[in-house]
Amino acid sequence: MFALERLNKIKELVLKQKRVDVFELSEMFSVTEVTIRRDLDKLEQSGFLVKTYGGAVLNEIVAAPAAAVQAEGDAKQAEEKRMIGKIASQMVEDGEAIFLGAGSTCMEIAKNIKDKKITVLTNDLATGLELKDATGLKTIVIGGDLVPSTSMLVGGFALQMLKGIYINKAFLGVKGAQFDSGYTVSNYEEAMILQEVSKISSEIIIAADYTKFNAKGFARLGDLTMAKKVITNKQVPGEYKKYYFEQAVKLYTTFEFQ
Repeated sequence: MFALERLNKIKELVLKQKRVDVFELSEMFSVTEVTIRRDLDKLEQSGFLVKTYGGAVLNEIVAAPAAAVQAEGDAKQAEEKRMIGKIASQMVEDGEAIFLGAGSTCMEIAKNIKDKKITVLTNDLATGLELKDATGLKTIVIGGDLVPSTSMLVGGFALQMLKGIYINKAFLGVKGAQFDSGYTVSNYEEAMILQEVSKISSEIIIAADYTKFNAKGFARLGDLTMAKKVITNKQVPGEYKKYYFEQAVKLYTTFEFQ
């Protein structure tokens, strides 16, 4: 990732979270902490943030106009995720059993399959609630430990519930996609759940908006070839389009639906 791209990503994170940590940024972008501190120096000099011990916080003087720009970007990204949900729903056929992972992208898939006659397995409480009034569906929320500040269930009990069942399609959201690290997710326990789901599913489908490419989460899920279908947006970097084509991975983008 180029330095300018990294700076823009850091600015997005600061706007969303109000603060960032040097170590976490170093892990996320696969660069040294020294490089991250230099990036933060540049952003502090521009007046965007204020450096703190081990990280930085948003400069509230610029927060209001910057937040307006961020809100516009968030709205655009939300629309991109809605398009991914529509594409994914067309891949689901009546009579199938599918898995929906946690997160906003898979939630958009849930919103578009309510008229299907299928079985939906999920480890996301929010997804289960979204489907509660879909009478044609059979919804199964696997139990487990609730990850703080999320609606995601993980842990040994959740893994146990996956034993002895089989599904047709698994739609997995990811935190990042890179050539060196493959697909990554937010935490190790989530990776364990999704890896187990991958073993019991006939087909794995990655659903990730374009911002996930060249980004990295905490825990590795698998290689970029672990799924033979990927649903994303037209803005996905060209090098990934080329790679997927060479690896016989089908890439579905929102370009055809606009």
